[in-house]
Amino acid sequence: MAIDFSVVREAIPVLLEGLRVTAVVSLIGIPIGVVIGIAGAYAAQSRTLLRPVALAYVELVRNIPYLILVYLSFFGLPKLGIGASAMAVAVGCTAFYTGGYFCEILRAALRSVARGQTHAALSLGMTYWQTQRHVVAPQLFGFLIPPTTSLVIMMFKDSAIFSVMSLPEMTYQSNLLTANTFAYVEVLGTTALIYWLSSVLLAGVGRRLETVVGRRTRTPDVVPLTTLSAKGKGQLS
Repeated sequence: MAIDFSVVREAIPVLLEGLRVTAVVSLIGIPIGVVIGIAGAYAAQSRTLLRPVALAYVELVRNIPYLILVYLSFFGLPKLGIGASAMAVAVGCTAFYTGGYFCEILRAALRSVARGQTHAALSLGMTYWQTQRHVVAPQLFGFLIPPTTSLVIMMFKDSAIFSVMSLPEMTYQSNLLTANTFAYVEVLGTTALIYWLSSVLLAGVGRRLETVVGRRTRTPDVVPLTTLSAKGKGQLS
């Protein structure tokens, strides 16, 4: 079977336009979801009425398929008198799902910091939020970056679901191209390649961030005791 590269050349600009829509949805929806996740994680750790609300939200995200949530939002909101474009629904669903998963990622990271450090900071007179800002938060990035990178890649790829709403993102564009050309291998293969390259790029950014944060938070090398003894002798003599 021969590959028709003329179809590939014609498909690439159309797919890149779809990639632009996919990127816009991800760039708006994922940061909003991270903010929701931060609020949810601290609410889930609190002893207020917000705790069961946050935990119920996480369970909702965990146990409802993403596609069902998209269908419910797209077809259900108009029945409630809420008009929303496909782009608005896509951004909202991305933020909602990202928030639930990031809430759990942050909760796990917060539990990774030894409680003794928090107790020590509080005993020194720092407030709860001062402790979070100056003691806890600087230690969280190393725990957060790897799972957050995986979450971003997952949400980026799952944006393909929005093709069911006729949002002109990359998968929707590939569906139109295959319907017009019947060149499934050429079009879907090019679409898969663009998804793969984009995900590899995102993973590379995540690894770079992990390296930079690791250098900044790395503990100083332990100086051998013999060296200290030698220095001590030199200073004394």
